[in-house]
Amino acid sequence: MAEGPGHAHAHGGAGPVFRLALVANGVLLVVQVVGALLFGSLALLADTVHQGSDVFALVVASVAMSLSARTPSDRYSFGLRRAEVMAALLNAVLLVAAAGWIVVEATRRIGDPPEVSGWGVFTVAVVGLCVNGSSAWMLQRSGDQSLNVSGAALHLLSDAAGSFGVLVAGLAVVLWEAAWVDPAVSFLIAGLVLWSGVGLVSRTTHILLEGTPAGVDTNELTNAMTSHESVDDVHHLHVWAVDSTMVALSAHVVVAADSLHDAQLVGAEVEGSLVELGVSHVTLALECHSCGEDRGAAGSGEAG
Repeated sequence: MAEGPGHAHAHGGAGPVFRLALVANGVLLVVQVVGALLFGSLALLADTVHQGSDVFALVVASVAMSLSARTPSDRYSFGLRRAEVMAALLNAVLLVAAAGWIVVEATRRIGDPPEVSGWGVFTVAVVGLCVNGSSAWMLQRSGDQSLNVSGAALHLLSDAAGSFGVLVAGLAVVLWEAAWVDPAVSFLIAGLVLWSGVGLVSRTTHILLEGTPAGVDTNELTNAMTSHESVDDVHHLHVWAVDSTMVALSAHVVVAADSLHDAQLVGAEVEGSLVELGVSHVTLALECHSCGEDRGAAGSGEAG
């Protein structure tokens, strides 16, 4: 078994940023709730719903970050590394649900838009754009490439785009008294939220179903192992992601070696070549002949 540099999370830089983003977005959520109630804007209310999911996403992501950092135990041999994937999936489901609610409410209002305070909506939208945009920028600059952090940053970026849409709706009311723009923008925000949520659902379920990680070519991994002069065959190859940063591999490798010690040396060299290709956790079963030959020999013995 070998573990490469990718085995560890780079959560150290993201932790303080998470806490700062959580405080800033918590304050913004209160401001948006008050603004949505005072100014009568569905677009602002839709963005507030998204903002609420952002705050919840940051809370869940922070908890998941702590859980995934725990050391492995007898009960959880990989630790709680998939806590971040579960958190990202929960965030994604919330986004999809929020998008559905926004569409229903916008459909109800599009034919009879209520009176909206344009300047109030515009002011709150500017604040939201600044807070979400800066929070997403800080998370992306933290150096943490995990799905958990990426999911939280995606939340914030999509909400920043939503705030820009709210800003446009506010200006439309101020400049042209076009109140219909408010529910129309709400549809656009719903589409943005849905796109973010569906994409995140797809990525997280792929990990939970132990699909081959994105960017990993199983043929390339097989070729890297069989290219070793002492490797005759590779079979029962499995590649999966433990979490968004840790790629694991297991395989049966037929080795031409005169002793167990020589076979172990070959296995170590093969593991090293896999680590160079981005596999963090390698488990190889070394064999002197293929599993099929083993079964054939066993069958012959029974027949005899």
